[in-house]
Parts: sequence; structure tokens; C-alpha cells
Amino acid sequence: MAETARESWRRRDMTNFEYLMILNTLAGRSYNDLTQYPVFPWVLADYSSEVLDFNKSSTFRDLSKPVGALDIKRFEVFEDRYRSFTDPDIPSFYYGSHYSSMGIVLYYLLRLEPFTSLHRNLQGGKFDHADRLFQSIEGTYQNCLTNTSDVKELIPEFFYMPEFLVNSNAYHFGVKQDGEPIADVCLPPWAKGSPEEFINKNREALESEYVSSNLHHWIDLVFGYKQRGKPAVEAANIFYYLTYEGAVDLETMEDDLQRSAIEDQIANFGQTPIQIFRKKHPRRGPPIPIAHPLRFAPGSINLTSIVCSTSHTRSAALYVRTMDSNVVLVSQGLTLSVKMWLTTSLQSGGNFTFSSSQDPSFGIGSDILSPRKFGSPSAENVELGAQCFATMQTPSENFLISCGNWENSFQVISLNDGRMVQSIRQHKDVVSCVAVTFDGSFLATGSYDTTIMVWKVFRGRTQEKRPRNTQTELPRKDYVIVETPFRILCGHDDIITCLYISVELDIVISGSKDGTCVFHTLQSGRYVRSLRHPSGCALSKLVASQHGRIVFYADDDLSLHLYSINGKHLASSESNGRLNCVELSGCGEFLVCAGDQGQIVVRSMNSLEVLKKYDGVGKIITSLTVTPEECFLAGTKDGTILVYSIENTQLRKGLPRNSKSKPSSTG
Repeated sequence: MAETARESWRRRDMTNFEYLMILNTLAGRSYNDLTQYPVFPWVLADYSSEVLDFNKSSTFRDLSKPVGALDIKRFEVFEDRYRSFTDPDIPSFYYGSHYSSMGIVLYYLLRLEPFTSLHRNLQGGKFDHADRLFQSIEGTYQNCLTNTSDVKELIPEFFYMPEFLVNSNAYHFGVKQDGEPIADVCLPPWAKGSPEEFINKNREALESEYVSSNLHHWIDLVFGYKQRGKPAVEAANIFYYLTYEGAVDLETMEDDLQRSAIEDQIANFGQTPIQIFRKKHPRRGPPIPIAHPLRFAPGSINLTSIVCSTSHTRSAALYVRTMDSNVVLVSQGLTLSVKMWLTTSLQSGGNFTFSSSQDPSFGIGSDILSPRKFGSPSAENVELGAQCFATMQTPSENFLISCGNWENSFQVISLNDGRMVQSIRQHKDVVSCVAVTFDGSFLATGSYDTTIMVWKVFRGRTQEKRPRNTQTELPRKDYVIVETPFRILCGHDDIITCLYISVELDIVISGSKDGTCVFHTLQSGRYVRSLRHPSGCALSKLVASQHGRIVFYADDDLSLHLYSINGKHLASSESNGRLNCVELSGCGEFLVCAGDQGQIVVRSMNSLEVLKKYDGVGKIITSLTVTPEECFLAGTKDGTILVYSIENTQLRKGLPRNSKSKPSSTG
């Protein structure tokens, strides 16, 4: 498992954050154990500048050294102690405190429950002295450099959770000796007073090239070969012996008082993670800009091909998605077709191969499933759009989910042959929208009856016997979805217009015609919170990223609104025209919009700032998807499909930013 994750990280198939979380988990560290909480590194050393410069190495902390060795003057004190320490029972050590302990976790998370109460319990029912509480990012880092009893690292929340920096519960933490009361955490100047900006910059630093190139050194210290033995001594990475796994055998200890004292010491004063790697950790591989053009070279993406509709009716493309190596296309009049998605293959060395030197790198090929009608006629006054369709992947087959018909049902269509596999009718009115989790394990449907139903997707074998006393109905042969709803969610007073569902975030987010946006937990169906459109307009589109950022759009005010998953409004921006499509890139960092203006606009999911605009061909765009390769497929009102990608010739020339492309038409 560790080797698999390591190689995936080396190939840049996962982020630095994701890799560190996996290593923490493999080392036995968990959010459920304060004494063995996940540990993350300080990555920045500059907490005083107005602007962070990621091109300067001095901006970053030296990841090849433990925190205790970062300041030379203080390190001399530790080194003297290590060399002069003599005890027959206790081995020499550099640092008497640890970089990760229950006290450190409660120090950082003081402003959030249940950690506030746990902190008070640890301190005998009251808060610690105000001057010793977490009050400043820069002050805390400086203390970690100068105080001989402070060598703490960070926790994961520093890279995704701005809420822990704010005293939103208005606790009275006391007053410092200089008369200043403790409230929110004081942020560096470059955060501009915004906790969200601090988290964004800290996360950006964690994923930066400097950290990517040096993180393996820190992994060696905390999870790897420099954790113990001679390499640990050479790296000045020796802690008090009881912090290491297997240092004492508590089971054979006969003195109850001594055993209790050692258990308390281990629980309260820090534990070194389980050693995962015994050999030197490899460095991360070089970045591959062509694999992430939106981040590294957005100017290299161009309109590379135009696929004209072969239909005489020229009906609008309502829905387009890529699945595996296929493009799924739904047109007005409920016509389904599946075409080949032709891509370059990224080899392990970062080289691309091409089928033809003349062809673009990406394109739409011939039909796999020829155009055919499917489903039931749509209900009156229902405007079919992308919200009425979803693709779903199961271990055995791929499916299209369709709704909006007059039967008040939603239907499961096989993408192998276009036949209807299942039709489920549980809602009391028209099913208006549908959404599927990323892993295809759950499905959510919203209806004119103002309810949301969550459905389990059957992923096992159809021959399995039904267990006794189970309330959910197991599928018969050919059934894809368990026909009894897993959850029925209420809380809206109007038609459900848009949905988002996520297993990772354990959330179902629903938007309705009266402008309300309601959050429920997925697994338990518990109501979490409601948001309301600032002008009370009907919500038309809703997207959410895996990082917990939510954007909704309303046709009535032609504006986009960005919120955190915890309900804080972060930004608003005019859309400059009606949007028919609002999609996210696979990394969740880019919002891609298109509509009546006929162009594609890429925005930041941190601020809604426009990052890049791509011109169209003067046609209204009615459907859009961002492929895993960060290409755009846009369907137009006359059924044309536009392919935006990096061209073969551009790849060879090293991604020039300002090159022209000549679209090609295929019939």
C-alpha cells in the first residue's frame, strides 16, 4: 500500500496533501485519536511579507531538517544536551518535547468544538493562560524556532479549514499581559486579513514546486529511514525514547504505578508515527504541464476540431460527458449516441504518442452506439437540460440516468445498447434533476414534489441471497438501483432545480426555485444548514468541489455566488450573459462556464476571478464537460460539438502560449 501510494505520488497522480494523509493513515494516525493525530509540516518560513514570493527559496522552510534544527543558535543548546546527557536507563535525545501531541492539537483547534471543551478538560476546567494560547501564526512559528521546549509541526486543518482560525463562538479566552484580548488568530500580512486567503496560500505553498521537490526529506524524518538509528542521529532527529513505538513493553511491567505513569507520558507528550519506509524516499517526479494545461498553460488550449451534427433536424446538444474512452451525447428530442474519445496516451516517462502526425491530439471518433431515441416523452413545461441527465459507472456496465418525463419516474439506460434497464417511480411529481456520486455508489433525484430522494446503486452480484431482516430491497436480475429510497430529504418549499451529492464530503446539496439551497448529510440524512440566494432568485445551476467550495447561479440575476461548505459567502461575480453550463475541472480548482455568448470562460474556484476566455464559433453553447485531460467538449444549439484541447504540434514545440489553431470539421 505504501509503495503503491509512493509511486502514484512520484508520478503526480495525487497531490502532496493527499499523499501525506495516506502516510499518516498508514502510520496509525487518525482524526479519531488526539494522541496520534495526523501530522503535517510547516512549509512556509515567511509570515511577515505583504506578498508571498514562491520563486524564492527563503520563502519556504527547510524540509530537510526537523523543526528543532531550523534555528542554528537554538540547535546548539539541543546538541549540547545530546552530547552531555548521561543516564543509565534513558538514551540521549535532542528534543524533550515532540512535534505532535494531544496538547498541540488542542492548542491549534482551541476555537472549535469539541476541542474547546477538551482543551478546558486538559487544563483542569479552564482555559490556559492567555499568553500561552494560540493567537498568531507568525508568533507561533517564531516560538517553534526559538523556544527550547517547542518543536511542534502543523495539523491538516492548516491546509483546508479556515474556520479554526476564527473565534466564531465568541469565547472569552482572557487578556494577555499587554492588555490585548485573545480573539481571532492574527494572520500574516500576505493573508490580507482573510482566513480563507491564508488557507489558500498555505495549500498553494504545500503543492508548490519547491515543496514537491523537497517533501521527501521531511517524509524521511517523520515516516522514513531518518526516524531511527544512525540516520536519525546524523539528522539530529532523536526524541525522548518513550515517544517511539516498542520502546517499552507495558504488558510485562508489574509495577502498576510505573505502568500508569508511562502510559500517561506516552498519551500526553507525543508519539512518533509508525516507521513506514526503511530506505531513502525517492524525490517526486518532474511536473508534466501537458497533463494539467489549465494550471500550467491555459493559453495552449485552443479550439482544435468541430464535429457537425449528422442529423437533419440539427437539434441542440443537451448533455455531453466522457466516460472511459467514450463520449456520451444526448440531444434535444431524447436522442442518445456514444462516440469514441480519441486521446494521446501519457506514458510513464511523460512522453505522448500519437496515432497520426496530422491529427489533433484529442478528438471525437466514430459512433460506438449510433443515435437512437430513448426514454419517455418529457413532461409539459419541463425544460430539459444537463440537470436531467447523469452518467453512472458500475463494475459491470456504464449507464445514463434520465429524468424529466411525464411518468414522474427516472430511468436507467444502458450505454452498451441504449435499452432501458430500469424505470423507478417513487416521486409524487415530475423528477426535475439527478446527480450521481463520483464513485457511482449513490444517486440523488430532485422533484417538483419538493423532496430529494437518495438511492443506493447496486454494485454486487445479482445472485447474492437476500440477508434476513434487511429493510432495503435487493435488486433482481438486471436491476441497477435499489428501488427503495435510501433517504428521503425534505426542507424545500418549491421545485428542486439542481443537485450535488458526494460520498467524500458526506453531503447532499439541493437548490430550489425559491432560491434556497439546503445541505443534508448523505449517510444519515441529517439537516445541516440552508443558504439563500442573495436576491432570492430561483437557482438554476449548482456545482461543488471536493475542497468544499459551492457555486450557484441564477438566470434571473445572471450572477455566480461562491460559498464555503460551512455557509460563508466568499465571492460574487456577474456572469455577463445567460449561462447554460457551469462545470468543474477534475482538480476542483477551476470553474468552467458557457452559454448564450458562445464562449467558454474559466474562473478560479477561490475567488470567481476570470482566468481565461476561449472564443467559440458564434453559436449558443447548450452543454459542456471538462475531460480528465482538461479538454473542453461543448455542445451547441444546432448539435455541433466543439473540442478544445492542446494540439499535437503544440506539444512538440513545448506548449507555446499564443498559437493559432485551425479547426477541422467532420460530418
